[in-house]
Amino acid sequence: MIFSIAKLFIKDHENFKDKHIREKYGTLCSILSIICNIILVIFKMSIGFIVNSVAIMADGLNNLSDVGSNLASLFGFKLANKHPDHDHPYGHGRYEYIAGLVIAFLILLVGIQSLKDSVLKIFAPEKVLFSYIAVIILIVSIFIKLWMYSFNKTVGKKIESATLKAAGQDSLNDVLSTAATLLALCLTPVTDLPVDGIIGAVVSVFVILAGIEVFKETIDPLLGLAPNKELINNIEKFILAYEKPLGIHDLMMHDYGPGRMFMTVHVEVDRCGDIMEIHEEIDEIERAIHHEFGILTTIHYDPIDIHNPILNSLKEQVLEIVKGISESYSIHDFRMVSGENKTNLIFDVLIPADDKIEHRLLKKQISDEVLKLDKRYHCVIEIDHAFV
Repeated sequence: MIFSIAKLFIKDHENFKDKHIREKYGTLCSILSIICNIILVIFKMSIGFIVNSVAIMADGLNNLSDVGSNLASLFGFKLANKHPDHDHPYGHGRYEYIAGLVIAFLILLVGIQSLKDSVLKIFAPEKVLFSYIAVIILIVSIFIKLWMYSFNKTVGKKIESATLKAAGQDSLNDVLSTAATLLALCLTPVTDLPVDGIIGAVVSVFVILAGIEVFKETIDPLLGLAPNKELINNIEKFILAYEKPLGIHDLMMHDYGPGRMFMTVHVEVDRCGDIMEIHEEIDEIERAIHHEFGILTTIHYDPIDIHNPILNSLKEQVLEIVKGISESYSIHDFRMVSGENKTNLIFDVLIPADDKIEHRLLKKQISDEVLKLDKRYHCVIEIDHAFV
């Protein structure tokens, strides 16, 4: 249904990778969500006041916070699509993540306030008046929220928007909250327990947990979240499908907002190859990655000697030593410089980002093992931490 609506308002509505189409989808979903939530706030707050139910009013306040969240999302999409300027040459895409933070804070604020009101109702309960109109409104609101969950989640996946995905999850949480509120209203005539306050507190806890989850999902890309493993694997296969590349390493990716990814990567090539042909293919790969994945890429090519059997055999032996320390370790940029009294083995050791081993000790351990191969070998090692 959402794409039928999008077809009316968005030209070329199936071009999900275009940043302008992406902004229009974000705007459309935000406006639809605002309209739905305003309707729910008016009905829930009115009915909650009439039947004297703190649970229904807490649910209505949750929808009010959702309006603020949707406004933040709307402005986030608008600001994120601003053209790069002198002070922000990488664009303004992270505004969308900031909008997500605003959403998280609003959800948490409302959740804490409604939890406070609900706890007071538990210790000082007031009579809740059962109303069939309230029941009908709550049931209708559940269906509205399910629709909001559906279109936010669907569009969020299509345009790869963490903000819309968070809005969808928040709507699903609201379905659970409203169902709990409906249960409280139905239990009111058959028990003297302060079910209104108890379930209002439960609803508030759901709201707070949703706020924490949204906060985590939006703070991660701002801090620098590791890129998707499947994406990295696809990029590696894409590069190695070309003729010149023999391997890749030192891949780094920077996220400046959805659709604004930048990547640097080292590509190993045969040192005996024609440098102009290699350069031409590297340029072609950079352009192709931008077309295929939407990532602006800079490739540094490393010439390696693949025709020296002694060097290649020694590289395999050193790799075996490194793998013996940890299977997650690897080596690259392996070179050998021979002298009169010693032979320098120069290489980098790549270790996981969260590996806390002391670099000095790791270098010594590798060097000691390499010396067992030949006492003339002297290791010159650089330790790299993986960024993917």
